[in-house]
Amino acid sequence: MASDGLAALEIMNMRHWTAPDHTRIVLDVDGEPDYQIRENENLLVLNLRDTTIHQTIAQHHILNKPGIKKIVFHQTGQNNTKIEFILDQYQKVDVFKLKKFQDKPDRIVVDIILKNIHKEDTKQKATTLKKKKVIIIDPGHGGEDPGAIGKKGTYEKNIVLSISREIQNNINNLAGYRAVLTRDGDYYVSFSKRLQKARNLQASLFISVHADAARNRDAKGSSVYSLSTGAASNEAAKLLAHNENLSDIFGGEADIESSNESNPIIMNMFQTNTINLSKIYAEILIKHLNTVNGLKYKTVQEAPFRVLKLPDIPAVLVETAYLSNAQEEKLLKKGDFQTSLALAGAASIKDYFTDTEDTISKEDAIRTTEYTVKKGDTLHAIAKNFHTDMGVLLQLNDMKLSDTLIIGRKINVPADETNSEDEPAGHEKSSKMKKSKSIKKSFKYYTVKKGETLFIVARKHTTTLNELLKINDMKITDPLLYGQKIKIPVNPGRNNP
Repeated sequence: MASDGLAALEIMNMRHWTAPDHTRIVLDVDGEPDYQIRENENLLVLNLRDTTIHQTIAQHHILNKPGIKKIVFHQTGQNNTKIEFILDQYQKVDVFKLKKFQDKPDRIVVDIILKNIHKEDTKQKATTLKKKKVIIIDPGHGGEDPGAIGKKGTYEKNIVLSISREIQNNINNLAGYRAVLTRDGDYYVSFSKRLQKARNLQASLFISVHADAARNRDAKGSSVYSLSTGAASNEAAKLLAHNENLSDIFGGEADIESSNESNPIIMNMFQTNTINLSKIYAEILIKHLNTVNGLKYKTVQEAPFRVLKLPDIPAVLVETAYLSNAQEEKLLKKGDFQTSLALAGAASIKDYFTDTEDTISKEDAIRTTEYTVKKGDTLHAIAKNFHTDMGVLLQLNDMKLSDTLIIGRKINVPADETNSEDEPAGHEKSSKMKKSKSIKKSFKYYTVKKGETLFIVARKHTTTLNELLKINDMKITDPLLYGQKIKIPVNPGRNNP
């Protein structure tokens, strides 16, 4: 607040964004504002003390956007300002201020929350999507947060939205899949809302789409990142995650600290399995991206990205190319290049589910059996009894953590073939699994090399993840160590390296 003898603050600029659930008005101020709010039916008034209006701001702004008709600026008295917001069919209004941050000035934000007109449509859409595998495509940044800006003025938020729409169209052309965007316009969506959308739709995969930037203008190529709960792969990944994690601040979130994406206890239970699945998909995506654009990194990078903190949904962040590189900035603006990226994304998704859906699928009768839930059972106790984790149990049974475990219900559990003589009550082996014990496959030993994953080893030896896990009596959550000796199936008629 300006005091006697000091120059009054100035409202320097006004802009607005419209999202599906709200319209946002942003006022840039050259200092911390002091204002009072008065709200009547369809009218919001902001009175600001010691504040003037920049001469470039018109008195009347006809918006006719959802929730608001127009804005009128009044200079009252010597240094007082009154701003009238003429509202229309809205639910409520949130007004808050944001402190100056980097190149962003102090801001007053007015969020006009819209009436939930499409509530029933949303429910119907969610029901329809349950019949398909839902892939969440997350165009980074948006609205107040432009992301990286190329030398020619290309905004990352616009480029990644265009690419994401292309990816969505290509995925929707795949039978059994449905892609949903976290945003479908130029507005900002908080991390918490992006992640909540994935949970609400019970998504099978989450892909956050970005375009990189670096001080080194020669840096180029695509890269793919998964979540790290500890240190980043390298300093570049650490810096990238730090910058991306500031999006909520740039985007204008009022209460970032309370936006706790996940309960840490639940995160710990699921994270290992989810990160492993994320890396498997990331490796497939890298292979496909390499056919479209050169790679910045040939292996999956890791960093603590907030937007990837989904405890039970595999998630990756892809940097499609460098906006800071003049050549790649031109490429990113070309429709053919965007289409090629989208085709690579759709192909990687098809490959991923083809290779992994049987790994922990309830359809795998050889590796699963039924267990009848008894009084006092919990998912944690059952998981421990069958030497697995809760994440696998939930995926085997298409369950959520919040689902009730009913006595007498039959659930699928991993089959423990080494402990068949001492099975717990209710442990019923399928006839297919019993037959499988008589099937013997020849194998050879292989020493794991640095940087290899089960997926890489499987592809290298012309086998599948499922076969590797079976023959080594492993779960997908088990770590693969450098120097570890594992069995590789050798089947007659197969070209084994």
